[in-house]
Amino acid sequence: MVETFSIAEALRAPLRVIRRHPLAIFVWGLLIVGFVMAMMMLVFGALADIPLSPDAEPSPQVMGRVVAMQGVSMLLNIGQVVLGVMVWAATMRATFRIGRPERYFFLRAGMDEVRLAVVGLALFAGAYVAVMAFVIVAAIVSALIWQASPTAALAVGGVLFVVMIAGVALAMARVSMIAPATVLLQRFAFREGWDLGKGRLMRLFGLLACTWLIYMLVYFVLAFVVIAALFFSGAFAVLADAQDATTLGELFPSPAVLWGVAAFVLLPGSFVYGAVITLLSAPFAAACRELLDGAPRDAAPAVL
Repeated sequence: MVETFSIAEALRAPLRVIRRHPLAIFVWGLLIVGFVMAMMMLVFGALADIPLSPDAEPSPQVMGRVVAMQGVSMLLNIGQVVLGVMVWAATMRATFRIGRPERYFFLRAGMDEVRLAVVGLALFAGAYVAVMAFVIVAAIVSALIWQASPTAALAVGGVLFVVMIAGVALAMARVSMIAPATVLLQRFAFREGWDLGKGRLMRLFGLLACTWLIYMLVYFVLAFVVIAALFFSGAFAVLADAQDATTLGELFPSPAVLWGVAAFVLLPGSFVYGAVITLLSAPFAAACRELLDGAPRDAAPAVL
């Protein structure tokens, strides 16, 4: 184990994974994007006959499809979570084994994924409980102050909100090594991941902040590209001309426009999405590996 890690090296990890394993990046994104698109097609297809007029009542057949779709939607959401965990594990596995050949794009369906799902659920539940407790306490404090001064209550509420955001960010940084340590060591690594964050909180927070700043920059660039593509494809014009539509299905663009948007999302969009997932995961996997064994970035991992 080494004493510290390089933020710059950790931030270079996603670029190295993308450069050395571009097909895996595309496949990861395709799994998630393709599944989400299939979900949307299924849901919108079931709801296409719903009338838009407030005075119109859906037929019993339409209502039956809506009720059935609610149950199907729950199963699809579970499937999306399973795929997300598999891809999350794959991005970390690829970071640990940069440049090594891999038949299935680092994707697995085994105990690593089960352990990672448990870790993710535990971290999410812990964060949810902590945030809700803080919100309840903050609401009580603000309500008590409000009786004396509404202005002071608003000021205190704003300060407490900032404190909550900062606390959540610091907590995320503190536990950020647990998931990659679990995959690298191939066992539940709550203690090891927690110990890796000890004394390195601000450095991990710096890595988290840099990662999210890069993510937000990429997000705004992609949002601009997507809006421009929809504008030039005529999708917005179709929506503007659909004021007289009587059902939800009549709001959909023409099949040619839909297939064009689908091709754009599935081809370059899948690669971009896979790259974004890697951006959010690989820096912490690289930092975890460096802290655990100090191995060079392209060497084989100690455990995997």
